[in-house]
Amino acid sequence: MGRLIEFRADAGTLPPSLAVEVGDVLMFGATGGHVRSGADAVEMMGAFQTGVLTDDGRILTPMGAPGTVLFRARCPGRATIDVITGDPWQAAQSTLLELAVEPSSRACY
Repeated sequence: MGRLIEFRADAGTLPPSLAVEVGDVLMFGATGGHVRSGADAVEMMGAFQTGVLTDDGRILTPMGAPGTVLFRARCPGRATIDVITGDPWQAAQSTLLELAVEPSSRACY
């Protein structure tokens, strides 16, 4: 079973490298990101805004930049990702993270 690995601390406190398993999803409190290398091992699922379901069935979403970015470990291998934090229009900061995707009970996603 894959894990949801949540990073809510300042991206500057991330370790330079991290070992994860196939099927894991990495969740960052961030405004963006991308896969620099190793797209066969890791994919960026997207940058998302939080939505809230109201009592009458509507979904409310705040204005502004996304606040959560998801990456998924797809296959064993190595990847390099950028996690973008801060104001994406004026003061964005990029943090590089090396990922080693290790095999699990799943071969690939």
